[in-house]
Amino acid sequence: MTDKSKDSKGKGGKRPPVSDKDAIDTLPLSMIPLQSTTLKSARLIKNSRLETAVELHNDPISGSLQIRPEDVAESFPGAIGDQEIISSLAKLHSYDVYSLRTSLKKLGIKVDNTVLELSDAMKDQLDHYAVEFTRPLIRNIFGDGANDIRDQDGLVKIFRDPDRVRVAQRLRLMAQKTNIPIEDIPKFLENYNDVFLSVAYYRYSFESVVPDINRFWLWLGDLRSRREVMTSPRTVAACKKVEESLRFLSSSIRERLGRFRSAFEAFWEDMNPQSFDKLRREIEDNHVGMGAVLCGLVVKMHGWSVAFPDNEVGGPATRAQYLISEMEPGLEQLKEMENDARARIGLTLVHIF
Repeated sequence: MTDKSKDSKGKGGKRPPVSDKDAIDTLPLSMIPLQSTTLKSARLIKNSRLETAVELHNDPISGSLQIRPEDVAESFPGAIGDQEIISSLAKLHSYDVYSLRTSLKKLGIKVDNTVLELSDAMKDQLDHYAVEFTRPLIRNIFGDGANDIRDQDGLVKIFRDPDRVRVAQRLRLMAQKTNIPIEDIPKFLENYNDVFLSVAYYRYSFESVVPDINRFWLWLGDLRSRREVMTSPRTVAACKKVEESLRFLSSSIRERLGRFRSAFEAFWEDMNPQSFDKLRREIEDNHVGMGAVLCGLVVKMHGWSVAFPDNEVGGPATRAQYLISEMEPGLEQLKEMENDARARIGLTLVHIF
């Protein structure tokens, strides 16, 4: 997969660049089996209205050259077969590697499994979440032997001890406590690592926009206090809708992430192949829903933070227009997707429509 860097905050922002490989809202077409060589250097991107565009070129000087997904066949006459593929991909709500594993399989699009992995740089950023997911597992089995786990590789490192006798003892103990055959433990650890990394990735994606969300409340509060806004029913209604929608999405995502944490805790208390399969199914079945809503939230907040890098930018009219034309579109769909994702893991529906 192409690993272009993408600074979603723009020149006024402080967020570190995110590679296409790790982005939740970008799909490099280099990983897709297309006929057109030119299209293979392009990528699909989501705009602030949550629409998909085919970005053919992007640089700081000439800007972004985009076409609509439905115009691919017309723009590239020799790539008629690519039109159907790109049209299908454009309908996906998220391009993170975890939801893509499910989505591409359903679409019958075969790609190299190695491209559907986070970059090493992203895995390094997720290290601080690793202890939360790995140490309880190993402590449950080895007691104080878990104290040397400090990153996501620690789960595997304890079985790479030079002391072969100690490693054999650990393997036997883990096999005994989990009912997992010794020869299957390496694969189990690999699968466990992948599952907790997916949860850590979604948590990281959400927490990356929390500062923007917190600043947005101040920005919105100031906008609502302006006389020009208070006398415009349309703008007042838009302010109310955007606020209620974002508060619901933020709180519900937190609740779902908390549900995932509880699922891990339940597994730590009763570790066996069946309980792990249940854990993995519950989390993987929610990848598409979590990715979709998070992608929408990330795109909305990143777009807003680029347009308004600080709360002094833009007058009431400019802010109101952005709220109505860029922030409001797509929120109804995000709320519906979030409620659907809640239902899939047994959470109650929230009616704020």
